[in-house]
This record gives sequence, C-alpha cells and structure tokens, in this order.
Amino acid sequence: MLKLKRKGIASLMLLGAISGIGFTTTKASALSSSATKYLTATQKTDNKPTTTSKKVDREFDKVGMSNLTALTLDGQNDTLPNAPATDVFYTTSAVKASNGASKTVTLGKGSVVSGTVFQKGTFTVYNSRLSKKNQSKVFKGLGTKLPGSAISTTNGTPLTKYTKNTAFANNGVRNLIDLQEKGLQSYFDTDCANNPFITVTSDNYLNYYTTSYKSGSNANYSKISQSVKIKKFTRGTSNYTYYLSKPLAGFGTTKTRVGKTYLYKLKVSLGHVFMTHDNFNHDADGFRITVNVGSKKFYAPLGNVAESYAYTLQGKTFAKFDSAKAKSYIQGLQS
Repeated sequence: MLKLKRKGIASLMLLGAISGIGFTTTKASALSSSATKYLTATQKTDNKPTTTSKKVDREFDKVGMSNLTALTLDGQNDTLPNAPATDVFYTTSAVKASNGASKTVTLGKGSVVSGTVFQKGTFTVYNSRLSKKNQSKVFKGLGTKLPGSAISTTNGTPLTKYTKNTAFANNGVRNLIDLQEKGLQSYFDTDCANNPFITVTSDNYLNYYTTSYKSGSNANYSKISQSVKIKKFTRGTSNYTYYLSKPLAGFGTTKTRVGKTYLYKLKVSLGHVFMTHDNFNHDADGFRITVNVGSKKFYAPLGNVAESYAYTLQGKTFAKFDSAKAKSYIQGLQS
C-alpha cells in the first residue's frame, strides 16, 4: 500500500488540451487534400484482410480486454515491463489545488483520483477521470475547460491505493484506459487534436466527449456529449460488459432484463491491429489496436514490446525491443 505524507498545499497545473490520454495530436484542419487521399487509400488497403493481418489479429485477440493495459506498456533496454502500475488512489486528507493563479479548489478527503505518482511528491491526476462532482468543481473553480491537470506538492501528496473492484478500477488499476475514436486520421502517428474519446469516471459513469475547437486552439471539455451511469459491470478476460442505466446513443446498446429492471448492455472487446504512418514522409511506423465499444471503434496505442511482436508476425524485425522477449511477453498474456 502506498502512503505518501503530505505537507504543504497542492497546485493544479495545466498539462494539455486532450485529457492526458497520451496521444500526440494535431488540429484536424492541418490535414491537406493530398494527406486525405493518402489516408483514404491506406484505410482501403487496411480493410482488405490478408493472411498475415489475420494472423496478427488472432494473436492479439487471444490477449483479451483484461490485458489491454499490458499491451500499451513499453520495455526499457530490452527489459520487459512489470504489471501495469497502480494508477487509482484515494486522498487520505483534503488537497487544496490551484492553477497557479489566485483561484483554488479543494478535493475532499476520500476523493478517488487516477494518475501517476512521480518523484518529489508530484502526482498527475486527470480531471476526466474524477467523479462528476469533482470534475465540475475543478472546471468551475479554476475556470479551465481542459480535462488534463496535475496536482503537485513539494513534500508529497496524501494518497493510498484504491483497492475496491468497480467498473472504474480493479485492484488499483483502471479497467478501461482512455480511448480515442478511430477515424481516417488515426492511420497517422499524429491524430487530430479534437478527436472524440471515451473514458470511465471514478463514480462509474461512462463519458463520451466529442468537442471541437471554439476559438483558435482553445477546446472546451467541460461539457460531456454523453454521460451514462454504469449500473453493473462484468470484467471478463476476453470482453468487458457494461450494463447502463440508459442507452448510449450511436453505440448500439441493447436493452436487456437484469433482475427486476431493464438495463442497456454494451460489450467492449479487442479488434483489428493496424499500422500507423509518419505524417510527413508516410513511412510505416507503429501499431495501434482497435477496441470495439459496442458498434463504434476506438483505439489504443501498442507499446514497443507489443509492436515488436506484431512486426515479428509480419516477418520483420523491430529495433526498439528484442523480438524473442516480446513474443514470450505477449504469449504469456494470452488466455
């Protein structure tokens, strides 16, 4: 159990315009007609399965949703990554936070937060994963419309590992990482900055964001396009199943009877593994894995270990990580 002693006041600092999902982004308007033509041809080719692409998909499908986070991890110096790090905590005392200006907000004792603990007592927390109450408090109190923020203290942040198993987390690790919606530009390493994304909050809401730029590069994420309460969650090895209080429009949720009430079922599973390309010279570069969320398609970036195995299955080598170790790692995740 992690316990970091808190002395001092936290400050809430802006990190970026896209919820801290970890994707490099660019404005959609930057896409030229030649790039659109190239991406359209790339997508058309990718949509035609080959013996090799089917083999790659089969191998990664065996890993299953419960190990999606493990597929996104990087290995360093040919050393395999450990299990996904704890990224869900609750605060053991109130945390005062500011955006570096005069405004402050307080996350109360017992607030569930998700992020990463760094050295020197710095904790990065993402607003989009807070409870809806705390999200509203941060957005209104600090005047920010961005979902990515950092809490920083000089002498530590008061956190303890969150061990409850809910739709949000399983033993201190989120069940579902934030996912960006798959689109034409997703075949480029740099996807569009205002791409829709989906996340689960600490109070078990499934949130779907579809913002667009309002003025220049200023995006407003304080308004969620759809937010639906998760009433029941099944964490299977191959699939996740969410039972929602109401339909999630456009996702193909199905009405089903659960006990004495009706809920709306949404199944989440791994899908097609596809290659990304450099935005400028169009060289094949990396891999992403499709995540089927009902009838919509999202994606997650593969870490360098998973990428190495994907290249091996294509009969190629990958300089960033040892292929034999990568094969052992991925096959060890398979059910």
